[in-house]
Amino acid sequence: MKYNIDVIIKLSCLYLFVGLLSSCGDSSSDSDTPPPAPTITISTPLVSEITASSAVVEATVSTSSEVQAKGICYSKSADPQIKDNSVPASTNRMAVTLNNLEAATTYHVRAYVQSSSEVKYSSDVTFTTLEADKPSAEIEDDLANGASLLKRVSVHDPSVVYDHTSQRYYIFGSHRANAWTSNMIGWQTVTIPWATANSTNAANNVAFTTPQVTKVKKGGKDVDFVFDAQAWAKRGNSAYNIDGNLWAPDVIYNKSMNKWCMYMSVNGDYWYSSIVLLTADKITGPYRYQAPVVISGFHTGTSFKDTDLEIVIGTQTSLPSRYAVGNKWGERYPNCIDPCVFYDEQGKLWMSYGSWSGGIYMLELDENTGLRDYDVEYPLTGSGNGITVDPYFGKKIAGGYYASGEASYIEYIGGYYYLFVTNGGLAAGGVSSDYNNGGYQMRVFRSQNPDGPYVDSQNQTALYPRYLLNFGPNENDGNRGVNIFGAYSNWGNLLTGGTNETSGERSQGHNSVIAAPDGRTYLVYHTRFQNWGEGHQVRVHQLFQNEDGWLVAAPFEYTGEGIKSIDIASKQQIANTDIPGKYKLLVHNYKLNHLTKAYSKPVEVTLNADGTISGAQSGTWTAKAGTCYININIGADYKGVMIRQTLEPKNEKAPCFTALDSKTGVTIWGYKYAE
Repeated sequence: MKYNIDVIIKLSCLYLFVGLLSSCGDSSSDSDTPPPAPTITISTPLVSEITASSAVVEATVSTSSEVQAKGICYSKSADPQIKDNSVPASTNRMAVTLNNLEAATTYHVRAYVQSSSEVKYSSDVTFTTLEADKPSAEIEDDLANGASLLKRVSVHDPSVVYDHTSQRYYIFGSHRANAWTSNMIGWQTVTIPWATANSTNAANNVAFTTPQVTKVKKGGKDVDFVFDAQAWAKRGNSAYNIDGNLWAPDVIYNKSMNKWCMYMSVNGDYWYSSIVLLTADKITGPYRYQAPVVISGFHTGTSFKDTDLEIVIGTQTSLPSRYAVGNKWGERYPNCIDPCVFYDEQGKLWMSYGSWSGGIYMLELDENTGLRDYDVEYPLTGSGNGITVDPYFGKKIAGGYYASGEASYIEYIGGYYYLFVTNGGLAAGGVSSDYNNGGYQMRVFRSQNPDGPYVDSQNQTALYPRYLLNFGPNENDGNRGVNIFGAYSNWGNLLTGGTNETSGERSQGHNSVIAAPDGRTYLVYHTRFQNWGEGHQVRVHQLFQNEDGWLVAAPFEYTGEGIKSIDIASKQQIANTDIPGKYKLLVHNYKLNHLTKAYSKPVEVTLNADGTISGAQSGTWTAKAGTCYININIGADYKGVMIRQTLEPKNEKAPCFTALDSKTGVTIWGYKYAE
């Protein structure tokens, strides 16, 4: 390439002249005055996905200008610094994985931001890695004497969540009943206070009148909105008392807000209900009312003007006709109670909600506020009582036409989103003149998408095409939803048919589920009993996936069994030679007559060494070598798992199986017993 030397010389002179000019002028140049130090805020780190050798740490930083570095530092000593061990992050919403950690070791972590003038750290958070995995042929030992650690609590509608800071599981229930445990066996009650602008221990009748959030975002603009949740609920009954109407809270840690978020129903008569958001810095509160998420009951007049309906669908001169249904509201639209809030696998925040009435609905939430995302639109789909997508209430995922069904709970497990819905009446039953008194029973559906479509093992949709009776002896919905289990007694060492909690479980439901950090999946529910009036307690069972990916519940309570979810497909806990013997077999049928407090009772069968089954039922059994999978064929093909469990309340071990017939949705349980 040729160069023009004359041009180069002229350009060089020009650059020199410009440089001289730029060095002259105002004496107060940037070089004389140092730039102001950036303003830096750092959230408290959140630790999750803890294993024996790794953990994920998340934190959020906010800075007024560019910084040199940011990330997570960690060590075995308090207040770790960058010089100890650190993992850099590239974004302000940091999520880093700490690898090569030592098993069963406590670590301290802090988030850091390094500017030109300082290194700023977050508060110190500790976590403990799990014990090292044993060889693949082994399964973790059961907790010694786990059954003796059982401690009961009464929490109606228990919603479970894990707090990584305290390493405790908490359950939040209706009427401010709450409890915690560190092992999912022994529970202790705890009081969770409310906060207001003037109190950290506010009474119910003042805690839900004045929201802290008075503006919401729509189209990037702030919109004024103030909602008195208590006053709204009172519209249905002038003698309304909020004390008995705070129902079914669900608590989740919001990673963007760095807050514990409680979603709770403020229930009112005639569908004048709302689901509200409360937040706290600690899982134990105090929780302060922020704003409503969704509101129901604007079925007449101009009451909609006191809700956020117009923020969602635009200004209205009168109530749109599709909502002006008066006391027919429940045939078309939801009652805004029973929230379940969860992150999907892509980090999007969702809320399912509803009870009986128009069905179970789903809304997308704003991850940054915890409230509904006002910029997500739901185009009206369907008409009349057949609406499946409503511009205000969102997408219907289950139920409808006033069929029973409440307490939706969604958890992602092994490739599917599982939807639990409880059908029937929550009472113990036994009132022949009141069909809705009793029959409470959990049903299960699944989907590959968080917002459905949800189907059961028979490929029946969770959505109803018309009113169908879906519980009790007169059920006519095709036995929709997997019957994971129902009322039963005379089972193991505890349910002997005696009094109170020994009399047998019935009306189990309003459950929650957690795929826990310890590698197990737990089903948490409340149950009434065969002979204890309306007394109720919390129970916890492990859940497993069978070979078809459907969930089956362990036949007995969790008392520290070593088996984990990951073990089922790769390890065999009960050797083939230990399977043959006499078993108690329990079939969980649909259509139990709750009017007479009917329940399932076990029969005796023998699993013979030649793979046959004899006794009260005849058939065959096969176990899949190297796994916990077992098939039981007794006129129907039940696919499940064979594990070892403790026959509580004694520390007595026995081989047990739990299995599902996918063609009917019926489940069976069994345990081996000595004559």
